[in-house]
Amino acid sequence: MNRIAAIFDVDQTLIQGYTERLFFRYLLRQGLLRVPRALTYLGRLAWNPQERFRNKTYLQGLPVADTLRLARQCYQEDIAPRLSRAGLACVREHQSQGHGIVLLTGSLAFLLAPLKEELGADWLIATEVGQNGLCFSGEITGLHPRGENKLHLLLELSRSHNLDLPHSFAYGDHFQDLHLFHRIGFPVAVNPSWRLKRQARRHQWPIRSF
Repeated sequence: MNRIAAIFDVDQTLIQGYTERLFFRYLLRQGLLRVPRALTYLGRLAWNPQERFRNKTYLQGLPVADTLRLARQCYQEDIAPRLSRAGLACVREHQSQGHGIVLLTGSLAFLLAPLKEELGADWLIATEVGQNGLCFSGEITGLHPRGENKLHLLLELSRSHNLDLPHSFAYGDHFQDLHLFHRIGFPVAVNPSWRLKRQARRHQWPIRSF
């Protein structure tokens, strides 16, 4: 029997703010990411802004063990307090109905692993960063979960775990979630950007504030 799922974006949906930006600042405050490297990275983004979501070179050369330790600290100190109460209640409501919980986000997988644990979510689909030995390579491995890639990754999960997408729910805040919304039975625009809000009104999708 196929299982109904509830798919949640994270940034600006379940979490108030942008988790990777919080982590970037946390690495700076803790001294693992040095200021000159951070400024070089930000300069590259300013020069090539279309790559700002895929560019993870600020992680290049950082020790994996230290980075993972600080990621958990960052989650506890800066991210967990931003978890929306309304969003959490929505997750719990779906769990009470036996729905599978999918966290689907372009943020870093290792940064949001504690959120998966805290929520008791079934799956986390997020950005994976490669390693060179004991350090991060700064290169994304696999598909980057943004835009149409979110849909492709969800379809892979659905095939391997028999998800009932026509009867499933999806929660997201951004126009980039439209590819996903058009394939899900019950999309919900949460704290939507103006472009997503316009599409939600056009398609008569629910609009919620978390």
